[in-house]
This record gives sequence, structure tokens and C-alpha cells, in this order.
Amino acid sequence: MIDTIFRDPGIPDGEKCVYAVSVADGPPALDLTSVIGHDGDSYRSILQAGSGDGHFALTVEQRFQRVDDRLRAATYRAETRSGATVVSREEADFLGTTHLQIGDGIAAFPEDLMPLAGGLTLLRGLDFAEGVEENIPLWLAFSVHVPISAKVEQCTVVEVPAGAIDCWQVRLRPRLTGLNSMLEKMLGGLLPPAVAHIEAAAPHRMVRLGFPTGPMPWDPRGVMELVS
Repeated sequence: MIDTIFRDPGIPDGEKCVYAVSVADGPPALDLTSVIGHDGDSYRSILQAGSGDGHFALTVEQRFQRVDDRLRAATYRAETRSGATVVSREEADFLGTTHLQIGDGIAAFPEDLMPLAGGLTLLRGLDFAEGVEENIPLWLAFSVHVPISAKVEQCTVVEVPAGAIDCWQVRLRPRLTGLNSMLEKMLGGLLPPAVAHIEAAAPHRMVRLGFPTGPMPWDPRGVMELVS
């Protein structure tokens, strides 16, 4: 038995979602494709993103363990390329391992850990009821993870290239607990949130994600929208 906040949303084997990613109301800058398959007791996710001109390509392979109707991140493999040149590679195995945790010495990863790219899958397992709020350790790289809150705000209809879809709106923002309350309020106002719209009907596809491209309120916003 595993104890995580993420429920198994029942994603069908071979599900494919295509997204367009743009910045500051500009034309799509990236095409992103998500394919999820069943692999024993896990989901295997392949994300591929590209600029279309061959100058940038990203591939992320992830596995999510499914136990007792619950879901958690298991492995992560990512590679970026510029043309034929590999720019970066990163791998992580989250289950049954210990690692140098910033501020916590050698320790296991949190059970509710969510890789940044893993949000396309794990956020589909939230408890979708108005007002529900969960604390999630968001994994960025190496063993660096930061606490964020995911608050389910309302059900609304969202227009995307794939059509008009009933969605739950989920606000994602950094959690700054432990700071002086006035400082927490000031910084909380500066750090812009991300807003996800997740299909109300199971298996809860990610429909739209509005996200900051930088840490300041005046940095342009990016948006990812479901095309098909």
C-alpha cells in the first residue's frame, strides 16, 4: 500500500494528447505530444516537445507506479537536443532510494513528489472538489524540490483548439511556510502562480496550463493548450 495524495485517474492504454505552447499571446513556439501506455503495474509516459525548426527538441520518459488506486512518480529520464547535439540529460529513480536532499542530508524522496513534467499525469489524480487544497513537493532537478500548493477553485468551461471542455480550475503556487507572516505575504504576491484547467470528466486530461516564464509578475506568461 502507498500513501500519496494522487489517485489513479484510470488513463487508457495508448492515450495520446497533443498540445500547443505559446508565450505572451504569440504564435505557438512549441508542439508537445504526450503518450501514456500501461506497463505492468505502472503508467509509462513519453513527452516529446520541439520547436519545429530542429533547433530544439525535448524527450521526457517517466514511469508512475500504480498501487491500491494510488499513483506516484517512480522514474524520470529527460534529454534535450539542439539539432543533432545533446545539450543535457537527466535521470532520477525516486522509489526505494536515498539521495542528498537539500537541507535534510541523505534521505528518501517524499512520496508525493511531482516532477515538473510529471504534473501532466499526477495532477489528474487530485481530489476534484471545490476548495480542496493539497501540498505537493515539486521536483525541479537533482534532489531539489520546492513546496507548492494545489488548490481546486471552481468548475468552468474552457475554450481550447480541441473545443469547449468542462474543467476544474486548479491554482498552483509556491508555499512559503515558516517565513515571517508579513514577508510571506509580500513574497507570495510577487511569485506568480500557474493555473491549470483539468477536464472534469475522467480520466481528467490536462486541457490548459497558464504558467509564468520567470519569477516576477511582469515576466510574460506562457500557455499550453490541448489541440487533440
